[in-house]
Amino acid sequence: MSKPSTSSSSSSTTVVEYDARPEDITQLRNRAANATPGCCTCAYRKSGRFGSFNKIHQLRADGVTPNGQNDSSWKGEVIVESDGTSGTVTVYHGIKALNKTSDTGSYPDTVPMNNEDLAARIAKIPPAIERAWNARPYRLKITDAQCGERLFVVTFIVQIVTSGEHFTIDFVNVPGMGTANDVRGILSGRSYILPPDRGKFNLGDPRTASDNNASQDCLEPHEYGHMIGLKDEYLDVPHDRGGVKYEFPDGTRETVAVNGELMGNMEIKTARPPRYCVTIAYAAIAVLESHGCAVTDCEIL
Repeated sequence: MSKPSTSSSSSSTTVVEYDARPEDITQLRNRAANATPGCCTCAYRKSGRFGSFNKIHQLRADGVTPNGQNDSSWKGEVIVESDGTSGTVTVYHGIKALNKTSDTGSYPDTVPMNNEDLAARIAKIPPAIERAWNARPYRLKITDAQCGERLFVVTFIVQIVTSGEHFTIDFVNVPGMGTANDVRGILSGRSYILPPDRGKFNLGDPRTASDNNASQDCLEPHEYGHMIGLKDEYLDVPHDRGGVKYEFPDGTRETVAVNGELMGNMEIKTARPPRYCVTIAYAAIAVLESHGCAVTDCEIL
């Protein structure tokens, strides 16, 4: 959940398609459909719910937000492909956008925006998420009993879709944080994700990637972290979550309480720490093991 920024009717479904390499996803799905279970040269796929793994613990819940829970499950599609020695882990999310900018009954401070203007704004969000999460890029060194050690490069792909979605997002247009900054964020301009598959994004937040201020572009990438099961790490009052304790697939542990990262107070616009890939590592392992690959080790690089 995004914390408040320090910067000073009936709804309808937005019809918009974001054309972000859909042919790549289709090709991967086709190869996965013909995969041989247990084969080291593979393309394995799962679309649906991932988690809970009991490996991520928020040290202190604030008593009101869903991000105070441990190990929230999340929805998405994960495709693991390998040529026998190396490979890729593709993480795909289809987001369905609902135009709630005129729904003042649910969101009192929202300013109406027509579907065409909304579509133009939200088309900027998937590229911003992809830039943030593919910046490193993340790699997984996975070892299994049959295939040995393989290095997988992780790629994140996000699309706005009208069907087959993994998440449904209410889009509102509340200037800043609005006048009603309630803790849960329903009445305010705060953006949030409600696991496993819905949430709210505010186009009026100055940190949004949907405007022309490229110096910010951190709101939706932060919320995407929650879309893959990550927790808020920030410490500042009044939304102190106390940090997060991680247990990695290779057995190592890390406890982090920071402000100056993407999952902290969003001072950094890109996903850099290895721990941000922990839920993807567990998801990749689950996909492999469900197809007969006995994973013995996984390291996030």
